[in-house]
Amino acid sequence: MDYNIIPQPTAPPPSGTNYSAEHGCFEGPEKLLEIWFSPAPFKQAILSNNNSDSDESTPATPNDSQINLSLGFSNDLRTVDRALWDSMLATVKCTVLNVIRNDHVDAYLLSESSMFVYPHKIILKTCGTTTLLKALPYMLEIAKTRCGYDSVYRLFYSRKSFMFPDKQPGPHRSWEEEVKYLDAHFDNGASYVIGDTNTDEWYLYLTSPDISQHQNHIENLTDMKQLMKKTNGLSWMSDYTWYKMDGNESINLHHPHSFPIISSSTAGYRAHDETIEILMTKLDPEAMRAFYHRKDEPSGLEGGNRVDAETGLDKLYPEADVDAFLFEPCGYSCNGLLGDGYYTIHVTPEPQCSYASFETTIPIKPLENPGKQGDGYQEAARKLIRQVVDIFQPGAFTVTYFSSHVDDTQQMDNIKKLVRTIDQFGGYKRKDKILYEFEGYDLVFGHYTKL
Repeated sequence: MDYNIIPQPTAPPPSGTNYSAEHGCFEGPEKLLEIWFSPAPFKQAILSNNNSDSDESTPATPNDSQINLSLGFSNDLRTVDRALWDSMLATVKCTVLNVIRNDHVDAYLLSESSMFVYPHKIILKTCGTTTLLKALPYMLEIAKTRCGYDSVYRLFYSRKSFMFPDKQPGPHRSWEEEVKYLDAHFDNGASYVIGDTNTDEWYLYLTSPDISQHQNHIENLTDMKQLMKKTNGLSWMSDYTWYKMDGNESINLHHPHSFPIISSSTAGYRAHDETIEILMTKLDPEAMRAFYHRKDEPSGLEGGNRVDAETGLDKLYPEADVDAFLFEPCGYSCNGLLGDGYYTIHVTPEPQCSYASFETTIPIKPLENPGKQGDGYQEAARKLIRQVVDIFQPGAFTVTYFSSHVDDTQQMDNIKKLVRTIDQFGGYKRKDKILYEFEGYDLVFGHYTKL
């Protein structure tokens, strides 16, 4: 597909308003799409090898890296022209409000949530009646024609059940329609519905890692011993089994399959990847007062800074570079960057459709003096979740916690950490606690309601 011949949509006018004011019942729960492209960034791998004689340096991907660079591909999605992103976002029905950057990632604050662009991956998160999946062909073609990424290494798509599903346009009218749309683009995807009731359900679609590009590279390497050393033996043990846990039920791990796959660190991705997402509904009206625009108060970034200071959101990551935005007459969005991680918050405060989301990929720093309930990492994660919940005071909330693994030992540590993190929280009853194992990732899902 040639991006230049795709019909270019007309970008909607810039918007600084909250669409809930226009429609009366804003759909807060977001659609979240994350695409990792393969092979992952060549330029960085080449520079790393050229600048180091150490055996532990990141291995360069042979042949294709030089070919792509010679053809003029940047191998860096951050070099894509802003006009292309604007055009792509027009298919989603949202616009860019502001952008912040650091050495690792560009964070776009959107009229309907957020987009994060790394050299080798894109995270797009949109709410309301946006048509996120319609942007998928554009995203794939931009990555191919501008950066030389001709395959997808992994894809994740997730969302909570909609509050107003009848208002969604295609291809988002149902989970079945979304899965059908994704299956039309990928033949290695799997879909999951997690949770007990319609209002609490959480949906996940993900693809298994595409190793075809890396298998081609292997054929061009002669020193297999060195390759094995640098790719953790080319093995990644996992499966698609899942466990629902009640009380102190034991966890039995089962690994019937072995997948030959290049490790994430070798491919150029973070060696250990974690994402915590908290989705909150039935928010306390008093806690929501801060998220309304006030008379004679500047909206936009200045209003967003006021919200951060007043609510304590600025204390979640005091060292982060923050881009916060207050909408008129109400509503709030925020992106924060810290190293190669990000966090993002989106709030719809109206009582008839109140909703807030918090997502972070910033690595957890262990507490120096953890309590008796767990180690420093578990307690730090629980403290973060508690901080967020205390700010929004939801009547119900869902936590999803993804954590990557590369071997059985790390997976066992993952399981313990995830299960103990999604434990009891004072003032709330835990209704669900479900553990999934995927290829290279573990996920725990927990749902809570207020006592």
